[in-house]
Amino acid sequence: MDKKCIVVGIGNPYLQDDRAGVVIVEMLEKDGLPCQTEIVYTVGFEVMDKIQGYEQAIIVDACMLGNVPGSILELTVDDIFSTHALVNSHAITLGTTLKTGLLCFPDDMPKDIRIILIEVKEIKEFTQQMSPEVEAAVVTVVDRIRTLVAAMA
Repeated sequence: MDKKCIVVGIGNPYLQDDRAGVVIVEMLEKDGLPCQTEIVYTVGFEVMDKIQGYEQAIIVDACMLGNVPGSILELTVDDIFSTHALVNSHAITLGTTLKTGLLCFPDDMPKDIRIILIEVKEIKEFTQQMSPEVEAAVVTVVDRIRTLVAAMA
């Protein structure tokens, strides 16, 4: 597969709504999306390692920012640092990781990085059953990613 596009899902596959990013990637893999996919369990440097060498990266994660559960935010790396609500979230860790990659490896990092966050409802229970709001958002995000990838082709 070429190094045009990668979709990275972040989350814990066993923790209720936190598993949204993982489920999205699994759904895209079943569809045969013409794009590389990866699942990671943290927002650390592993994310940077996975996206290096690609032209476009789409990163999907759950968030807890106080929005209505199932809300979808589509952001750039710069949005993470300029949006007040994101500064105290774990999205800032993802943003810091990506900024570090852009500063240290400017020729290897994707020129187009999109971050899609889904607001969680419940993340305390170890279950593979997401809340209905997040489950509906997952379907919407899968469709959005398909559209983004098709536009690149």
